[in-house]
Amino acid sequence: MVIDQGDKRRALRRMKAFPLGLLIGAAVIFVVAWYFEKQPGSPAYWGFIRAAAEAGMVGGLADWFAVTALFRRPMGLPIPHTAIIPTKKDQLGASLGDFVSQNFLNPDVVRARVAAVDPAGRLGTYLGQPGARARVVREAAALAAAGIRSIDDSDAQLIIRNLLFQQAASYAWAPPAGRLLGAVVSDGTHEPAVDAVFRVVRDWIAGNEELIVDLVAERGPAQNFFLARAAHEAVGRRAYRELLRWAEEAVNDPTCATRRAVNRWLGETAERLREDPELIARVELFKQKLLASPEAHEAVFSIWPTTRRILLESLADDTGELQRRADEWVAQTSDRLLHDADFHDGVNERIESAAAFLAGRYGNEAATLISETVARWDASEASERIELQVGRDLQFIRINGTVVGALAGVAIHTIGTIVLG
Repeated sequence: MVIDQGDKRRALRRMKAFPLGLLIGAAVIFVVAWYFEKQPGSPAYWGFIRAAAEAGMVGGLADWFAVTALFRRPMGLPIPHTAIIPTKKDQLGASLGDFVSQNFLNPDVVRARVAAVDPAGRLGTYLGQPGARARVVREAAALAAAGIRSIDDSDAQLIIRNLLFQQAASYAWAPPAGRLLGAVVSDGTHEPAVDAVFRVVRDWIAGNEELIVDLVAERGPAQNFFLARAAHEAVGRRAYRELLRWAEEAVNDPTCATRRAVNRWLGETAERLREDPELIARVELFKQKLLASPEAHEAVFSIWPTTRRILLESLADDTGELQRRADEWVAQTSDRLLHDADFHDGVNERIESAAAFLAGRYGNEAATLISETVARWDASEASERIELQVGRDLQFIRINGTVVGALAGVAIHTIGTIVLG
């Protein structure tokens, strides 16, 4: 809860009124007791009352002076060593900064304090609760979504384009492609792709018999004669059957001549991509044309909007795959923090090292920030701020001074009466 400065001022004034009332009351009692004590035949107790009131006034005035001297010159008098806070503001700020730096932001102190609280264990226990884990995942998703929305689309597109195009243009494509193709052919990992191609070819041939027959028949000579047309169609059907047989063989027999020819051609192409200057030059020319084409730039520019939309939709879906996997990962991490001693100790060590590093690196800067902030305050403003914070408690010093002074006065008067008669 934020307390208004006006409320603090009113509370401080009310608190100041109480010790002032005690001081005035002690003065009134002193005058009355002094008057009656001087009367002939007055009871002895007036002396005790007068001594208590007198000592109470002294104690109250002394403590009023001490408290007031912290913030201003009492009664405006230029008494040495008064108005301590306004005149020593900068030194106090520097001392406060040094105190905080040495006793709170010292790397050894921070490391010991972090080790004592066992952050890994506490984090594991917290994340082990389903409700807490769901809250962490939701907040992380919301934070990530806010970060994505804060990215300017044009800047992101420009960065992606520059990264992709600079990387793509910085090296020749042919030799790496040749090495990759050679490794694929050598390992046989290209076989599924070749199988898929031949299956597509086979299925197309199987579904287009009439088209193949017509193509062969139309290209034969003397198409105006019925018998010649029939002969060409027969040739076309024979060609269709041979094509289908060839495609079936290519699909079903990895060791057939066609598949061996394809593998040999792929291997030769891989070698040429690595070593043939002419092919390498042609690939480079293709690369330059591709990178300069408007279509390539447009395709790259479309990457970020699509990625951004997919990410935001995934992050907003509380029951989606992304958040579900995040919840599973957090649950696994919680279990490891609680039951895997090596992981638990490693996380604690990293947190302790990070905290000590931050304290060592920025502790002096925090101290400087404190001292510089205090130095920028106006002297009267600094005095007022501090008085508003602690002035109410300081009034108890004045109250205690009046009360203790009165008790001391009674004790001294009693001893004097007994000893001196």
